[in-house]
Amino acid sequence: MATKTNRSQRSWALYDWANSAFSTTVMAGFFPLFFKQYWSGDMAVTTSTFYLGLGNSVASLIIMILAPLLGAIADSGGLHKRLLSVFAMLGILATASFFFVEQGMWPVAVIVYVVAIIGFSGANVFYDAMLPILAPKSKQHSLSALGFSLGYLGGGLLFLVNVVMTLKPSLFGLADAAEAVKWSFVSVAIWWFVFTIPLLINVPEQPASSASKTSIANSLSKLGKTIKRIFADRNIALFLLAYWFY
Repeated sequence: MATKTNRSQRSWALYDWANSAFSTTVMAGFFPLFFKQYWSGDMAVTTSTFYLGLGNSVASLIIMILAPLLGAIADSGGLHKRLLSVFAMLGILATASFFFVEQGMWPVAVIVYVVAIIGFSGANVFYDAMLPILAPKSKQHSLSALGFSLGYLGGGLLFLVNVVMTLKPSLFGLADAAEAVKWSFVSVAIWWFVFTIPLLINVPEQPASSASKTSIANSLSKLGKTIKRIFADRNIALFLLAYWFY
């Protein structure tokens, strides 16, 4: 039986539609190719691959350090929407900034990419933390599935439009594929921003805990205990380390 969703739940799920465009067009689709062919076109392929991988690794490391702290803050309540909007805007502005990165400026492209990933991932921490607030445990799976499905649909839809833009730039009044890719990045930023608005308007903020500092301290304490258990189990530690390098 289908589960009915209210406005706040639908608005929450729509954020997946919003930010998945970054996953498809930027991360999976255009940035790696555009980085090698446009921003670092004069560089050896192996060298450009190294710097691209370095950028991804730096972003992953920063996220790995920030995520536990952000998660602890999210647990304390009262800041979900505000911090989601801060990180989302960071990612949105960074994505739009690709338009201004000229050919050959690969160091700038890497830095902007790292900032965009931090914004994207940081916002997701608070987005995920909203799920148990918006739905009882019995409905969380269906609401999460709605978000995932909207994400695939929205991200795929804009990516399709962006692919057509690069293959047929003249249809959009663009000079060439390079200009089309740059405008594709802008379209992702606009898409991400516009479809984040319903969440900011319709999803209520969880009241801050009267003991928020204690909550953060408790969360960090639990994190410390979890890390100790991980390092106590050699197989888990090696798996996580290998996964990070991968």
